[in-house]
Amino acid sequence: MSKDWLTTILPFAVLTLVMALRWRNVKRARPFKPGRLWIAPALYLVLVGFVLIAMPPSAAGWLAFATGVLIGAALGWQRGKLMHLEHDGQGQLMIRTSPAALVVIILVVGAKRIFAPAARGGAAGAPALAPQALLFTDALLGFALGMIVAMRIELWLRARRMGAVREGN
Repeated sequence: MSKDWLTTILPFAVLTLVMALRWRNVKRARPFKPGRLWIAPALYLVLVGFVLIAMPPSAAGWLAFATGVLIGAALGWQRGKLMHLEHDGQGQLMIRTSPAALVVIILVVGAKRIFAPAARGGAAGAPALAPQALLFTDALLGFALGMIVAMRIELWLRARRMGAVREGN
């Protein structure tokens, strides 16, 4: 097994495992713990950080990334408003989630892993892609990060308005 093949497939395998584990709980109401809202954005930030360090964007790529963060934040905020929060019979806050943010991350990281070698001239005989392909994936990385962070902030604010978050927590 060549090292190039392994470095391409391993991230897909890990992301597939994560997606499969998350997919089990989709659309099922589950207890909502506002104190844990920071965990997913932190994990995604680490993932995006690794991708950006491994394949640093150009100056235009950073601009595309920042633009993606802003657009993703706007959509993430709206998505957070649309997620269903409710109190169950015992006063526990419940939420129904969607895998959309996770799907976006998987698609963006996958596209970045596929397009980056080809944009650099990749394997012998492989056609080089236009630099716009990498700009697009940089923008999508920012979009996914902005969407996840803004959605979690909106959910935390909604939980606080519902009395599920106490001051000082």
